[in-house]
Amino acid sequence: MDHSSHSSSSSGDEARTMGRHHGSRPRLPKRLELDLSAAISLDQKAQLQKLASSIIDRMQSQLCETFDNLGLGSVPPGRGINPPRATCNAIPNPCSDKYRHMYGDVGLSKETDLGDGVGDGAGDGEGAEKPTDKADVPAGLEAPSPKWKIPKSPDEARDMYGKTDVDVLISSLSELKHDAVAHFGKWRASILRRIQDIVIKNGGTSGNVSGRVLQQTSGNVNRPGNAVRGRLPTPSGPSASATDSAVVLARLHTPIPTPLQDTPKEKRALILHSMMLILLGMDHYSLYSRIFLVKLASSLNIPTWVLHQDEVRVSGALSKIIENIPPAEIVQKRTEEAKSSSRRWKPGTAPGAVATALAPSLAAAGVGTVFGGLGLDESATAGLLGPMAENIPTIGILFGLYGARQSTRTMESYAKDIQDFGFVPLHGPPQRELNDPKDLPTECRRMRVTIGIGGLVMNHDSFADPWQVLGQRTEAYTLKWELEALTRMAVALDTLLGTSTWNMAKREITSKTVFERLKQALWPAGLVKISKVIENPWCVGMVRAEKAGAALADILMSKVFGERPVNLVGYSLGARVIYSCLMALAEKRAFGLVENVAMMGAPCPSEVRVWASMRSVVAGRLINAYSNNDYILSFLYRNSTWQYGIAGLQSIQGVPNVENLDTSDIVTSHLRYTWLVGCILKKVGWEDVEYAQVSQQEQALVQRINQERRFEEEHNRRANAEAGGDRFGRRRRDA
Repeated sequence: MDHSSHSSSSSGDEARTMGRHHGSRPRLPKRLELDLSAAISLDQKAQLQKLASSIIDRMQSQLCETFDNLGLGSVPPGRGINPPRATCNAIPNPCSDKYRHMYGDVGLSKETDLGDGVGDGAGDGEGAEKPTDKADVPAGLEAPSPKWKIPKSPDEARDMYGKTDVDVLISSLSELKHDAVAHFGKWRASILRRIQDIVIKNGGTSGNVSGRVLQQTSGNVNRPGNAVRGRLPTPSGPSASATDSAVVLARLHTPIPTPLQDTPKEKRALILHSMMLILLGMDHYSLYSRIFLVKLASSLNIPTWVLHQDEVRVSGALSKIIENIPPAEIVQKRTEEAKSSSRRWKPGTAPGAVATALAPSLAAAGVGTVFGGLGLDESATAGLLGPMAENIPTIGILFGLYGARQSTRTMESYAKDIQDFGFVPLHGPPQRELNDPKDLPTECRRMRVTIGIGGLVMNHDSFADPWQVLGQRTEAYTLKWELEALTRMAVALDTLLGTSTWNMAKREITSKTVFERLKQALWPAGLVKISKVIENPWCVGMVRAEKAGAALADILMSKVFGERPVNLVGYSLGARVIYSCLMALAEKRAFGLVENVAMMGAPCPSEVRVWASMRSVVAGRLINAYSNNDYILSFLYRNSTWQYGIAGLQSIQGVPNVENLDTSDIVTSHLRYTWLVGCILKKVGWEDVEYAQVSQQEQALVQRINQERRFEEEHNRRANAEAGGDRFGRRRRDA
């Protein structure tokens, strides 16, 4: 099978991911009062706590829905490939009291004794009971022994259980569901305890909020419109992409009715901002916390771009606290991490957990206030942030400078198996490849990380071009991997599409759907003859993508990017990297790392259990962009396990909360994904997209299409001329 199995055995990575610690138990952060008297009243505090509890309950129900509402994933004929049915291979012992209730009266007979089947080993296993000695049973009272038949097929075993195909699917993922819900439960308990610490003094503020005078600095604060040399300008105001994504997120996160919706906009904005600070006070910015804030903004009728701006403002202020850390200190901390796991910085264990004042950069940026100074005083703000208010190690943990769990291998060691492996920042000062994202300049850091993974590269210098559409509200990288193999693949594919063989084969190949071609194994003879030109690079790319995905999963579990949400976007073989990464995370039960995922033209299975496993480790959006007209992908994937479906060719059915985008109208060639990354992200309402870069990609695609059209017209003209010449020659010979 093309997808990974989900082993229940515990390993070092799993124990590390699930937070199991050996030895001394980590010290919990001290519970402090969170003073929101300047923001809300006592009644509004109760309303906020009720709203927060409802949001958390909805998050948990959506998590359970992924497993409880699974379907068979059937697609209409001509629109996809239906994978094989789930099989039931477990046969519990019907003679055991532990499992007898599963069988009822099916297969039991009172006239005969055990006999058939049981003596063949079917009664052995967990819960099996030894037969009762007949000498111990009074004469005439012997109970008739049941007789049952060993099932000869998985279908018979399923019938013995009395389960449907959907029941078999759900039960096969029950352990994964248990672990996912348990991981979410830890965060749930932490945030509920944190919210209960909110206090309101002297009745609080029932009306609108008041303000405080912000500190002025000599140009050190990265304010909107004031770009400091070598730094990113802070985005100001809602962009077109922010407005569009806000509409999509409002649809995905249905508002929960609350009286707080009717309060002034200044108060609602301050409530959202205060909750962000409270969540940061937990010493990390968990993706669950981020999704909670998105849902809170929706319920308070606040556009999500307001949350984006808050994230940029807070991250810019926090990064200034660690801006002047001496390189020697970072080296020393990393050395300590490598020597002993007990000496690593961990969230909630940073020294100086009680903050009494804001760091100057936080105060100057107006953290704790909204609308230019309305909100909390510095003391209350420091109480919400806790150690995040001024403690350097705690902030270093957030951004990955300290506290990253040591991976089984260093970043440099991945290059031994994967050539050109590294992360390249897309914004900020021009930089070359970063072997360690910890080396990123502090002023370029954001509260969230986005990684773009390409699958086809026309040349070595253009590998980052498709990802320039990623905006500046996230810390954007592109994964540089196997440039030589990806370039060979793209050049070979481009060469094939420019041959007369492909133009002749295209007319024949489009006479049937991609799924009919796969099922009937009918491909144009001319295309098969030259298939080695693209098949060899494709096979190499698929193998390397598996390795790159495993390496990326190891990096995410090692918290190289700190305690922040990570978003993944990939197309073609880059989507295969994401598939391999998510399956590895699911197998190791590494939850709480990946927020949103977008996969385009993914050469991976569309089977229900595969996508349910990936959905379990993606807390936010999971998007599949596909095209029914991508004959190149179907041709390349024909020697793989296409019987389990192909995600890049069909929609994902049967798995709740998976978004599908049909791009059949714009993707008629697998190579076009290179110029359609921005267009697809724009269509799905991705949160941070540069529309200007999207326009440039669209113009490049138009030029590409015009070039292909001119070549096709020229080829048809030559073919018609040759055909006309042949007819004229035959006429002369006949005459």
